[in-house]
Amino acid sequence: MWYRLDDFLGRVRMSGASRLDFVQRMSTGDVMRLQSGEGVTTVFTTPIGRIVDYTRVLSGADSLLLLTGGGNQDKLLRWLRKYIFFNDDVQLADETARTSLAAVFDEDLPDEVRALPLHGHFQRDGVTWVRCALGTRHGAWVIFDGPLPEKIVSCSADAAAFEVARVAAGEPRFPNELGEDFIPLEAGVWDAVSFRKGCYVGQEVLARMESRGQIARRLARLYIVPDVGAVAIGDELMADGQPCGRVTSVAGDAALGYVRSLALEIGRELVAGAGRVRVEALAGRTASL
Repeated sequence: MWYRLDDFLGRVRMSGASRLDFVQRMSTGDVMRLQSGEGVTTVFTTPIGRIVDYTRVLSGADSLLLLTGGGNQDKLLRWLRKYIFFNDDVQLADETARTSLAAVFDEDLPDEVRALPLHGHFQRDGVTWVRCALGTRHGAWVIFDGPLPEKIVSCSADAAAFEVARVAAGEPRFPNELGEDFIPLEAGVWDAVSFRKGCYVGQEVLARMESRGQIARRLARLYIVPDVGAVAIGDELMADGQPCGRVTSVAGDAALGYVRSLALEIGRELVAGAGRVRVEALAGRTASL
């Protein structure tokens, strides 16, 4: 299955001899050992641990390709440039406008790409293939120099169809579940946070939350109870008559929302606007409550 997703991820090129060291000190992930063709996820955070961007970092022979939140590349560029010092050899370029993005999953995924590790990637004939996953579905981000080829456009589904798959899989996106209103551990992106590396912006807040186990709210995957009423993005979640969170994404019969930890229980029903939702699981890369 192919999807047209040009606005889902931004594309930023980072070059210069200090590039890995710069990302290492600026974000939550451990990138220093990345070799060409490898990739990881990381989060650029504010000093108080809020999400500036959840980013896929792809290492090439002489540069990094940063896959940012869709539409968030300008903000990330401004944020990073504030922290480039005189002795940093780092250059940044926004490649979003001159490239295009699609995604392919399941039976249409080429075997050569399927064999890559998660975030592994290669470029061939002006096309970059990046191994990804969406829940249990095997897939790849496919980045084209220039517009999408007509053969991809003609056989692919649009972003609305992908949104149904994304929400069902519990995959957070910018700006619905990722942004400065949220903290990485709340968003469930634990795979992008290293608790063993050296200092980075926002580390103290995240380390304290993890060590104390004090996470006030968590991103949850929700099932919309049928035949009750409509559920919409922004609806307040209620448990026993008390506010306990908010809906952030709705697609098909599924939703995502931040729920206070005290109200999180698998199978629990919550009021959501005119409707009701049932807690199915934590979202992101956190497998269970």
